[in-house]
Amino acid sequence: MSKRTWLSTVYEDHRRELFLIAWTVLRRTDLAEDAVHSAFVKLVKLASPPREPKLFVFRAVRNSAIDLARARSRRRESPLAPDWDAPIDETSVGDAEAQRSLAELIDGLDTSSREVIELHLHGALTFQEISQLLAEPLATVASRYRRALEKLGNQLKVRYE
Repeated sequence: MSKRTWLSTVYEDHRRELFLIAWTVLRRTDLAEDAVHSAFVKLVKLASPPREPKLFVFRAVRNSAIDLARARSRRRESPLAPDWDAPIDETSVGDAEAQRSLAELIDGLDTSSREVIELHLHGALTFQEISQLLAEPLATVASRYRRALEKLGNQLKVRYE
């Protein structure tokens, strides 16, 4: 398989998930798009396709987003407000206000829990894939997800009772 073929296949099959991985780190649509673009510019230079292309590309996009966040931090750029509209799926059931409310609760989680939740729900990654992407044990990822859901459930009960 040629370099162009495997890269375009991964991009076409997973472009929304790739964007959401970057958005999870950066919380801004424009910056997430920049991170995905930057990752693909680097990936085009690879001599041959990796053994696990999907995971490799997902990791490259996440690393690109982290690099961009660090660069912004080093330059002491003022933080931009989160772009709440980016990850909301127009095909999902429920009103936009409920989705926005849930997005705000998710944003209130600690970074590692939020990342696992968003990678699983928005990125459609399995716990095994998240474990490999984050280089953390599968049990850690699964328990972090479970605890985050419990916390979100408790917050929703308080908010809507």
